[in-house]
Amino acid sequence: MTIDASVAHAIHKDLDIVEALPEIQDLPVEQLEPYVERYVSEMHQSIRDIVSLKGEAFLRSNDPAGLCATCLEGGVVLPPRMLLRMCRTIIDLQTLDARFILDTDSGASLYFVKMAIA
Repeated sequence: MTIDASVAHAIHKDLDIVEALPEIQDLPVEQLEPYVERYVSEMHQSIRDIVSLKGEAFLRSNDPAGLCATCLEGGVVLPPRMLLRMCRTIIDLQTLDARFILDTDSGASLYFVKMAIA
């Protein structure tokens, strides 16, 4: 899976928007959607850029804590516990030879996975 897709999946799976942005509870409804979309887009770009530029060693060594620390040093502003979960997801998805197909109506994700059976 590409880094871009892995980061997008990690954000979708592990980002708790209310914990990351408690101020959204006070926003008027009409401002909520663009505010969250902009935040998620900027977060995705920031994490993707950091992982692409500085994360190779952490991906190869399966080190989510190191990747998390690198993201924090790179300016990603998320609660460390949440960011660590996201980094675990990114690393897990990088080690799979899988391709995302779609999200089902029930909310489950469908993947195509290559496997070798010995």
